[in-house]
Amino acid sequence: MFNYLIRLHLPDRPGALGAVASRIGSVGGDVVSIDILERIDGMVVDELGVGLAGDHLIGLLRDEVLEVDGVSIESLRPVDGALPDRNTELLEVASELFKGHSSVALLEHLTARVRRSLGADFAAALDADDSRVVGSDGELPGAESLNAMALRAMSPPPYPFERDDEVATASMVQADAILIVGRSTPVLRERERQWISIMAEIADHGCQGPT
Repeated sequence: MFNYLIRLHLPDRPGALGAVASRIGSVGGDVVSIDILERIDGMVVDELGVGLAGDHLIGLLRDEVLEVDGVSIESLRPVDGALPDRNTELLEVASELFKGHSSVALLEHLTARVRRSLGADFAAALDADDSRVVGSDGELPGAESLNAMALRAMSPPPYPFERDDEVATASMVQADAILIVGRSTPVLRERERQWISIMAEIADHGCQGPT
């Protein structure tokens, strides 16, 4: 079985998701997870975890899904191993709080977990005082870019910046750190940003500040 994440824009109306699932089933695909990522102007952005018998079916799957009226595909990505389970991820991060890790070790664990789960390009925890990287996973952008991202996270509302669809940030008060997550494609949606914030908040309870 080959696993894929397919991100769709569907009309926000009854039956639209069922029609898509039926089309996926018609090519032997199995919908094993559904995440509602965002609702925008009468449309909903859903990400489906789909199992297929082989990658030779991808083209047929795409054609079938696009037959549903009003549906478009934002991205279709293969997944190495099991499909992500966000609820399980939250529980596993919470369990790390009871293992007596140092703050730095916990931040390293957090960045690795977040990056893998979201398929992000990078995740980094920066010291809020001196912008020092205290935990990271993936290939980081330059220090100047990271500092600019951190500044966005610390700016009080009303925000002087437009939202960057490729970057999400979350403040960690106890750790005196900022979690920064970057993914160039597909864009980071509202529920993913909420999930990043929850992960950061859970981990923050186990931190007394990076050392």
